[in-house]
Amino acid sequence: MRKILLGTTAVAGAALLSLGVAQAQGLQGYLAGEPRGTPSPTTGVPGSAAAPGTFGVRLGGYFEFTGGWVDDTADRRAVAIAAGAAGPARTVGRDSIDFKTDAEIVVIVNGKAANGLAYGAQIELQVDNFIPQAATTAGTGVDTDEFWGYVSSPTLGTLMFGDQDSAASQMAVSLPGAVQQLGMSTNWDEFVALAADGNRYLVADINDGNDSSKVIYLSPQFFGFDFGISFAPNRREGEEFRSVVSGLTAGTQVLQRDPNDSNRNELSGAIRYRGTFGNIGVAAGLAAHRMDAPENNANLQDITEYQAGLNLSGFGFTVGGMYRWGKYGGVTGSALPAGRANSSTWGLGATYVTGPWALGAFYARAERDNGGALADRTQSVWGLGASYLLAPGMELFANYTSVTDKNIAPGSAAAVAAGNGPLGNNRDIDVIVIGTRITF
Repeated sequence: MRKILLGTTAVAGAALLSLGVAQAQGLQGYLAGEPRGTPSPTTGVPGSAAAPGTFGVRLGGYFEFTGGWVDDTADRRAVAIAAGAAGPARTVGRDSIDFKTDAEIVVIVNGKAANGLAYGAQIELQVDNFIPQAATTAGTGVDTDEFWGYVSSPTLGTLMFGDQDSAASQMAVSLPGAVQQLGMSTNWDEFVALAADGNRYLVADINDGNDSSKVIYLSPQFFGFDFGISFAPNRREGEEFRSVVSGLTAGTQVLQRDPNDSNRNELSGAIRYRGTFGNIGVAAGLAAHRMDAPENNANLQDITEYQAGLNLSGFGFTVGGMYRWGKYGGVTGSALPAGRANSSTWGLGATYVTGPWALGAFYARAERDNGGALADRTQSVWGLGASYLLAPGMELFANYTSVTDKNIAPGSAAAVAAGNGPLGNNRDIDVIVIGTRITF
């Protein structure tokens, strides 16, 4: 999923010092945010720690159930009720409570050649929240999240190929992530409606976990340093060679290779340091990402973005922060119109882990240029929460998130004048999330 938190904690950085970092990072990608105490999927799996000449398949995944309570100014008087037997035409607010069920099944294939070279694949099948095309799907259809293959050597690094997060997304250092589902853009935004400009949230890490088909190289660690680089020709994923909006006839077909179909030539990279100094763990990194904007709109700027981050950990605490900046419009790779200034996001966070408990808090703020004389859109988000390891593989969590969104600029003078409300220029949101995740 797009909000997977990868490579964000100095604790994880210190723990991985003894592993082939590039291989461990890739093979454990689907378990980022897993309950503490869950065994690593590479432990004892043929092709990883097993002897050369072995091959094996493992089934993993997670099940998650969450309940959310939402107080959102965009929900007030948001639903139109036609006149009828129940009364005159009117508008009413949305309900405050909702439940959400999520699950993912992961097939992990690992092998090791006689010369010690590791290889394999990972296929992630998710119960997705796409809008159903028929009543029979009901939002419970199964599709692929990420699926990719790899070849890995402890001395040469790991080559990954397929639908997987970019090198920048995998390696960027961000806010501490020990508390389940607490963060800048985790479960809270999945309970709220889109803003008038189509974005629920602006606060996010670099590239926000895009899974376009790509090739990725992740290096081993050298004296605590490692690096990665990735390339994708366009933003499409999977087997299809046509655009998702393409027709089936020659006259309507738009290929994903067409320069107008999507952003193109995605190049991503990162360099990172992880180590310990006495009782203090350190994780620091710099990531970069760029893409060409579609050719059919000369008014769009090419996308460039960068992220720097630092985490310090010791005595159960991890504190850290991130700063992201560049020419990007939203959180999923949208291009800025010509003349607009850079966007930015920054955040600070802290976690404390003791026994089965993890406690945490964070604050983040994002800013985007609305163009012309319009004030910049700003979104401030803060939250606090806790998670509890009830048993191996099972974690309970609860968190509270508060969002202040200003100058959304939906493009309608009437909506701007409306202030807070379904189409308002400003928005205030409070979300409480309680749930459990079982990882296997």
